[in-house]
Amino acid sequence: MISIADGESKCAIFPAIGGGIRSWSVGGQDVLRRANGDAIRRGDPLLMSSFPLVPFSNRIADGRFVWKGREIRLPANIFPEPHAIHGIGWENVWTVEDIGDAHCTLALHHEADARWPWSFVAQQNFTVADGVLELELTATNLSAESAPLAFGHHPYFDAEGASLTFSADRVLMNGENALPNSSIPPTGQFDFTHGGAISGRSIDHCYAGWDGHAEIRWKGRKLGLHITADMTAGVLYIPHGESAFCFEPVPHINNAINRAFELPAMPTLAPNENFKAKIRLSTFNVS
Repeated sequence: MISIADGESKCAIFPAIGGGIRSWSVGGQDVLRRANGDAIRRGDPLLMSSFPLVPFSNRIADGRFVWKGREIRLPANIFPEPHAIHGIGWENVWTVEDIGDAHCTLALHHEADARWPWSFVAQQNFTVADGVLELELTATNLSAESAPLAFGHHPYFDAEGASLTFSADRVLMNGENALPNSSIPPTGQFDFTHGGAISGRSIDHCYAGWDGHAEIRWKGRKLGLHITADMTAGVLYIPHGESAFCFEPVPHINNAINRAFELPAMPTLAPNENFKAKIRLSTFNVS
């Protein structure tokens, strides 16, 4: 485990467990859901505080899509779903490229294989400052042709007493296969424009046209959280009755590689081209 800190802002990261974050706390308050000992013993990236989404976010329908006239088939990787989910970064051991008191850089070098047929290198740069955690995400296409390549993150937050505020143009509505089949302006339980409690909702949807800002407050806790990102989509996952929820800044909609007509689209990079994104989590005192 790697630990970085600045003042009361402390972050723990496990390169060997999918390059995921184990915890981030400020002044003794956990801001991300802390991965427990069982998650660490099992080495389960999906139970971390947050994990990387590279080379794509969310689901690719049945692990299939057509690229430049050829059909690509990816293995399903989260039983029992039939889809390819969350990319492959979370399934790998990351290497430490740089580390200091308040920052570290992890890298993943992927050689083309059945899980993803294009080579790439991804880097996560974590930096803590007083009350802030910043993630700089970079992915570079190492294949000889243009290829789909994106990078997001999957943070978990405590659901108890939480309220969420953010604005987006559209929410993508899912069919029975958990994939989008239409989009509508956010209304009812999907509307968080003026803030809404997490409790009592069941949501697993992508929002498009996100303005890059979100806020979380917890009843009875000293600190709230601002989330900013230079990405225009976000996945909101609120499993009914569970202790944690997710608000994931991502660069494209769910199943984007099969929905090229809908924005934000799956990024396509030329050989040696970079995809870059930044996510900033900053705490504030609740008055």
